[in-house]
Amino acid sequence: MKALKGVFDEKDCPFDTLEDIDFKPMTDYYIKKDEERKNRSKEEKKAEKDKRLELIKLYGHAIVDDRIENVSKFETEPPGIFHGRGEHPLIGTLKRRIWPDDVTINISESATPPICQMPGMAWGQVVHRHGATWLASYKGNTEQNNIKYLFLDDTSKFKAESDKKKYEKARRLKSYIEAIRRDYTAKIQDTKSVFNNQLGTATYLIDILALRVGNEKGEDEADTVGCCSLRVEHITFEEDNKITLEFLAKDSMKYKNTVKVDEKVYQNLRKFVVGKKPDGDLFDLINSTKLNEYLKSIMPDLSAKVFRTYNASITLQNMLNKLNESKVTTVEARVQFYNDANREVAILCNHQRTAPKNFTAQLEKVQEQLNEKIQQRKELADYVNALKKGKKPKKVTTDIKLPKTAKQGTAQLEKLDKSISSMENKLKAKEANKEVALGTSKINYMDPRISISWCKDKEVPIEKIFPKTLRSKFFWAMQIEPTWQF
Repeated sequence: MKALKGVFDEKDCPFDTLEDIDFKPMTDYYIKKDEERKNRSKEEKKAEKDKRLELIKLYGHAIVDDRIENVSKFETEPPGIFHGRGEHPLIGTLKRRIWPDDVTINISESATPPICQMPGMAWGQVVHRHGATWLASYKGNTEQNNIKYLFLDDTSKFKAESDKKKYEKARRLKSYIEAIRRDYTAKIQDTKSVFNNQLGTATYLIDILALRVGNEKGEDEADTVGCCSLRVEHITFEEDNKITLEFLAKDSMKYKNTVKVDEKVYQNLRKFVVGKKPDGDLFDLINSTKLNEYLKSIMPDLSAKVFRTYNASITLQNMLNKLNESKVTTVEARVQFYNDANREVAILCNHQRTAPKNFTAQLEKVQEQLNEKIQQRKELADYVNALKKGKKPKKVTTDIKLPKTAKQGTAQLEKLDKSISSMENKLKAKEANKEVALGTSKINYMDPRISISWCKDKEVPIEKIFPKTLRSKFFWAMQIEPTWQF
């Protein structure tokens, strides 16, 4: 209602609650439009596709340093209702329409600005930022008005170089990590400086728990926090040096984790909360800037952000190295092994997703199919045993092709066993991944060379691990040797 009253005058919006408004005409309109879309003729579908291709010709490519690169997304966000994730405070608010004069175009001085499709309107600004990699920007269409950027596609040379540098920096951290841990452990144990205690303890949490460093938020932004912006209310102390951290992380997704920490870390955290109110800062003497300055003093260009990439990558590498090739022999089983390792990384990084609305129905459908297969297997086994003994087989109630000989039946049983095992793994994985987003760590945090070299070494087709989009994004990593390690 707040969003509606912000758009309409009071006289045009005399309602106090959404229950007072009849949305049926709007619902009927969109149902009708959806039916029309589903019933489009081949000619209409082709016309839409041709129109889309024309737009791609106009806006889908850019020439950078005499090289043609694909543009990632060349459309602004449409108006609508902000869905958000987790417990975002702006959920349900209206997203306004973006107009051409909201947009800033970034091109070279000699280039012609792209055509503005709206007659009588023009781009807000045309700038020439040679050091920037964004092609256009605009103020977001929510109340936050944060700046959105349009970039080159993930397959571009610039993105590839940026990705490679990011993962190489994380890999370089491996050479410094023991020195960093010795240093922050000394700060944790420092008996004279509370500042050092806070700096060492915060670095410990970022390293061990893969927490984001955290930055200050504006009043109109979601109350998301990271390590340095934790408050007293976000921590609970348990027995046996265990702490529970509970707060809203990035994208307003809840982070809740109970973990046993080093005894001195536990003591420090207890000390940091003394005399503070629930909304008081846990780490009141440091911030993200001071923490990053400290890290840079040990390793050039190091920031807290690099720890997440490092921890995600080293965790994946260590887990994949545990594969027992003599027991996990099939491609399917090895893919499942990889996905299990991927899930552990996603959980470490708190990469969550909201379970699909029809998740339960999907799960029940797979379970029904599995139950049917199990019943088929039981009846087929009885049928084959009867054939072997020369007896008359029992009547089969399931829809299954019956073998003519016991030998054919045995082969059919083996095939059915594989199918059942596959479905059981699928069901187990589906349940385990209900609220875990595997893609985020795979796209942004785990060095792709780990996955590619492992696939080559274990003879797993890369397309079983990386979809086409990721194979294109990580083209620079495809030539890595099978023996490569992070």
